[in-house]
Amino acid sequence: NPETLVQAMNRAVRFRAIAMLAILIAVSIVNALRLATDPNQSFSNTPLGVHATIHLLTLYESGTLWWLFRGRDDSKPLPGAWAYVNAIVECTAPTTVVFFAASATDISLEAAALGPASHLYAIFIVLSVLHVRLRVSLVAGTVSAIGLASVFVTSKFLGDGSHAATRLLPPSLEGLSVLFILAAGIAAGIVGMRMRRYLETAASEAEARARTEQDLQTAALIQQSLMPSESPAVPGYEILGWNRPADETGGDYFDWVALEGGRTAVCIADVTGHGLGPAMVTCFCRAYAKTALRVEDRIAAALNRLNAELVDDLGDGRFVTFAAVIVAPNDDRVLSASAGHGPLLIYRGRDASIESMGSDALPLGVVNWDEEPQTSSYLLEIGDVFLLITDGFFEWANPQNEQFGIKNLKASLSRHGNKAGPMLIEGLLHDVETFAAGTPQPDDLTAVVIRRTNNSAKRE
Repeated sequence: NPETLVQAMNRAVRFRAIAMLAILIAVSIVNALRLATDPNQSFSNTPLGVHATIHLLTLYESGTLWWLFRGRDDSKPLPGAWAYVNAIVECTAPTTVVFFAASATDISLEAAALGPASHLYAIFIVLSVLHVRLRVSLVAGTVSAIGLASVFVTSKFLGDGSHAATRLLPPSLEGLSVLFILAAGIAAGIVGMRMRRYLETAASEAEARARTEQDLQTAALIQQSLMPSESPAVPGYEILGWNRPADETGGDYFDWVALEGGRTAVCIADVTGHGLGPAMVTCFCRAYAKTALRVEDRIAAALNRLNAELVDDLGDGRFVTFAAVIVAPNDDRVLSASAGHGPLLIYRGRDASIESMGSDALPLGVVNWDEEPQTSSYLLEIGDVFLLITDGFFEWANPQNEQFGIKNLKASLSRHGNKAGPMLIEGLLHDVETFAAGTPQPDDLTAVVIRRTNNSAKRE
């Protein structure tokens, strides 16, 4: 599930609380080391109010952190009022520390304001950005500026009293320091606003990606459901199809269409590209192919009809390579026609030799054909295999950018052709993946095995 805007903002505030607590702990550690290493300093030299303020702020940040992690539902937005109160509490603390520090007889208010405590103003203002709210940063800057101004004003009214020392800053620079603090709050607010817009954009894009992925998963389920889940029962033949897309959806498909007289048309197709667009093309190509093969008596006429339909529908530079094999019960001859799809391979069981055939026509959807494609007839003896396969197998490259190639594909089929359909496909896939040596699958993989399994009862 994508991270929502609320969750992203809550994470930023949690990180802010962790940073704030870490800074306060670091301050305590540094102060302890200072007291331990400086013989002129001791715990009693520092006013109790300073220790109390630091410890109370540390407890406050610890409680805030616990509440942010454990005490609330992270899917709900933080209360807006809490963010403002949080900024006021934190940015008031440095002013409190300055006044308590000045309670020592040898430290003036102005000197305390220019000491380490004043740096907390800048730190708290910077961290207010992680509230991801413009107004919270403005409040932090305003409270800090008012606190620093109150220190300078109080120091001026004290005059030459016991807490007055030589003035460290002229009045003009005091006013400029206050303005700098206020400007820091404004700058932090602008940064926080930009951060919020970024988070809104990121959350929106994450939600859009999640919806797209969900749509792709749905499309993949639909596409896979359109492919046959069982092999056709054709006496005298073992027929098996297999497909693995490169993405959630693919541009390959296989199918079988029941025809008159117990015949079966075994089809394979490869749409250019892979992904959602080609997947949509495969769906209506499959529907057109079923209709054409059932309406037309001849396979060549069916392909011609299918091509005419796709020429009208594609029109964006896409095309489809398509091959169909007509198998009849107990007939040792098969008819095939290919539109740009190849090679078509036949494994001969008697000597493990391989025959390779090219296509009979241009791919589907390019142009209307002037004439029907040729139809070829092949004799299959017992143990012979007619293999239909897409180019994802032989175009898969290894890390040296060398493709598996048709030569290796033929050699692989020669090694595994005598195996049962599932083992044959597994053997081909194993050889290709071994050759690829871990490179990502670049294209969809589809294979259909047509194996002759017994003697013919008739001959065409």
